[in-house]
Amino acid sequence: MADYKLDRVVAAMGLTEEQKKQIIEQSIREEREEIVEQALSFIENIYVHLPLKRARNAVDPLQRLKLLKYRLVKMNELNFQQEMISIFTELRDLQTVYLPPMPYQSINFVLPFLIDEFYEGNQRFYVVSHVNEDFEHPNFHKGVIITHWNGIPIERAIELNGIRTYGNNERSGRIHSLNSMTVRSGSKYLVADEEWLYISYLTANQEHYEHRFQWQTWNLPATQVIGNSKVYGSLGVDFEAVKLQKIKKSLFASIAKRDNQICDETDFKWSIYSTDSGEFGYMKIPSFMIYDRQQFIQDLIRVLEELPRDGLIIDVRGNSGGYIEAGEMILQLFTTNKIQPALFQFINTPTTLKIASEPWKSSIECSLDTGNVYSRAYPISGNSDYIDEINQYGKKYFGPVILITDTLSYGATEIFAAGFQDNAIGPILGINGNTGGGGANVWEYDDLFHPLDFSPLPRNAQITMAVKRSLRVGNHNGFSLEDCGVIPDYIHHMTRNDVLNGNVDLIEKSTSILANMKGLHHLPLEVF
Repeated sequence: MADYKLDRVVAAMGLTEEQKKQIIEQSIREEREEIVEQALSFIENIYVHLPLKRARNAVDPLQRLKLLKYRLVKMNELNFQQEMISIFTELRDLQTVYLPPMPYQSINFVLPFLIDEFYEGNQRFYVVSHVNEDFEHPNFHKGVIITHWNGIPIERAIELNGIRTYGNNERSGRIHSLNSMTVRSGSKYLVADEEWLYISYLTANQEHYEHRFQWQTWNLPATQVIGNSKVYGSLGVDFEAVKLQKIKKSLFASIAKRDNQICDETDFKWSIYSTDSGEFGYMKIPSFMIYDRQQFIQDLIRVLEELPRDGLIIDVRGNSGGYIEAGEMILQLFTTNKIQPALFQFINTPTTLKIASEPWKSSIECSLDTGNVYSRAYPISGNSDYIDEINQYGKKYFGPVILITDTLSYGATEIFAAGFQDNAIGPILGINGNTGGGGANVWEYDDLFHPLDFSPLPRNAQITMAVKRSLRVGNHNGFSLEDCGVIPDYIHHMTRNDVLNGNVDLIEKSTSILANMKGLHHLPLEVF
């Protein structure tokens, strides 16, 4: 992909075609070398999970980048970008990502439907959960069961697609692969390999059909590709998941309409469920990209005072993270105990010494004598008054509380879930066996190159990187969140009824657990 400004400059120089070609090729090669050099420097000197990923995934990103540097002259643009993406993909870290230059970041590929999984007993099925309102077909509609994908059994097709996508653990990888079967980010796929797809499906009448689909492109404005992180706060987020969620909401109106019985605040939704066991509150927090934490907390307190005391469901499924401080501040509202926040560490290198603030900087300086791999661990802000800040309001809800998670709960959401568990607030009900396993504070390229006097990457390419890893407290003191995530206390496999009719069985399971907790929520954790 040539730089068109450079093309115009070269054309005005009156050179031969061969000379023009050589100048353009040299410029492109220099751009690629710069990208490789920056990636190499960041991964080797800043990436906090490098020791873990080398051991757990048996990968050597540094050697691959060094080899790539010497192969640049023989590679075309697409091959180079694919190799860069592959190197970062092998790390299996949704927060440590290479984003290729424009237009790859803004072009995405979509089909006119979404699929979700559900269980009948121990058997897993894949159902069409949403259909674009502009798509019409006599047999293909919401509720049909997908059986094959281009002639491949759907389960195997998802497994194969997982090679191109990734997650921090096996469950996360499978769900991300499932989600990208119908909505694909150009930042990962670059191009759609298939010119068309044959989807085989089964109707409610057990009739088998097949339909041919073609990928459609869907563009996002450049301003929406990466979230606005210029507000005060420390990020733990899967940026790609945030982008894909925006695409889904714009393509499928039914996603926005399905919560029409829920009261919609600025940063969360809430409702009340009446059951035979009592009345229960429900609160959905779709994101922790919350720019006014104090207003967020005050809105939460106002709503909590209106909710019934039989119990509260907090639902963070699909929440791909945001500001870590926002998540940790919520915890105080549900316990009389003083919240202990998660702790964070840098890897000890001369480069992290340059970018770290106090108190981490002093710890990294000491590592020259101690030889420790990681710095000492401190709360995310590093300020001595942070614990007071996240405990300033105290308990505001006095009934039992349950938290619902899934493997798409990521970054700041996992730190919130870990704090919920580690501070003994209540049980966690997961629809998967763990959360996504993104246990770090992620920095964008702008946060990294300014203190290091680096230049911006060519043509708006981007790198995001996990810079500080999080450690748990309480009964899980010292455990890292990365890859493992948070293990729920209860598991609920989604049913067909859940997927197609607004989580009815999931809510029933949650309220039944809350009903059994009545009168127990003031007792020690061991009672649960």
